[in-house]
Amino acid sequence: MSIWLQKKLPAATEVVVIGGGIAGVSAAYHLAQADVQVVLLEAGEVAQRATGRNDGQMLIGTGEHYNRVVSQFGKDDARNLLNFIKENNAALKDKAYACQASIGIWGGMHMAETKSEFEELRLTADLLKCEGITCNIIDEETLTNVLPVKNFCGAIYIEDEAVVHPVKLTEGLAELARPQGAQIYTNMPVAAVTSINEGYTVTLKDGQTIQTMMVVHCTSALDANLDQSGFLKSQIFPYRGQVIATDPLDAQKVSAFNNRAMSSNFGYEYFRTYHNQFLLGGMRWSVPGQEEYIYDDDGHNPEITKNLIEYANKHFPTLRGEVFPHVWTGIMAGTKDGLPLVGEIPGQPGSFALLAFNGYGLSFAFKAGELIKDQIVYGKAHHPAASMFNPRRFV
Repeated sequence: MSIWLQKKLPAATEVVVIGGGIAGVSAAYHLAQADVQVVLLEAGEVAQRATGRNDGQMLIGTGEHYNRVVSQFGKDDARNLLNFIKENNAALKDKAYACQASIGIWGGMHMAETKSEFEELRLTADLLKCEGITCNIIDEETLTNVLPVKNFCGAIYIEDEAVVHPVKLTEGLAELARPQGAQIYTNMPVAAVTSINEGYTVTLKDGQTIQTMMVVHCTSALDANLDQSGFLKSQIFPYRGQVIATDPLDAQKVSAFNNRAMSSNFGYEYFRTYHNQFLLGGMRWSVPGQEEYIYDDDGHNPEITKNLIEYANKHFPTLRGEVFPHVWTGIMAGTKDGLPLVGEIPGQPGSFALLAFNGYGLSFAFKAGELIKDQIVYGKAHHPAASMFNPRRFV
């Protein structure tokens, strides 16, 4: 390579962040704001992998309806989790406006495929209202008058949910982080992270090295092997999500959807509009293996594409027969309890995890980056939900 094109890393820094998606950029942003020397290393371009391959929904919740969250964690921890997500979304919305990231706060509409799911949505609405969340239950007949949909049993509407352009948002955050002192390097894949007496040596695939006191792993499930302890590889599992999209359609066909966040079937199917295009994702459950333990995000599953188109024909009359020429996939990281890993990796002082958002990175990652900053700068994160994300819960 020409010497003029080579990117030279500094010899040392206080913190190295590995991964330039929404999690890594958020960590770099918060650390730089706290006057911590931080270098972010991204193997490709910012937001090129999972962050740039979702459909950009910013939701109030996890992958489960809130009644199930309460059943799983209890009311107090469920409230802490909900407040964490509310704080994340409020801060991220402000940044989305600052980054001109095409944010639309039209609320979220989550539809029930079955009567039993609709009953869970009723329970969810009652619980969310008790927590101060503005939401409404919509019966089947009213739903078909509000949206051009059919074959749903009703829905819950949640006012504060939003949609955003995830790549513009993450690139914008990176631009906000740079003037604060964050050094962000793209197309710099990491080969190894090796512990030394007081800190770590991070070795790039081009042979360069950088010394650091601390490392933050923000690579979803794609480079869990960089954690030399093996903890990340043992505790997270990859799965591949798939999205299809139309070309721009006649505005009348898509305008009634109002560019809001939408989903059904407990969040397994998700959809929205963007610039008169209709985006639809999900259906991984419809194929053997549910696309788990797949790392290839260049290819896609034709059977899932077929099933998504059948879903569109069943539920969206105005889209029946439309062509979906755009297909892409992204690799997400899951955990046993559906919550992310945010904190120091057990047995690895100075090595932190900020990943495994179970497909809901936009609802967690920005605030989670602040938790990492608090742990690095102050030695502890004081948010009531922080302990729920601590990697030590799996030890």
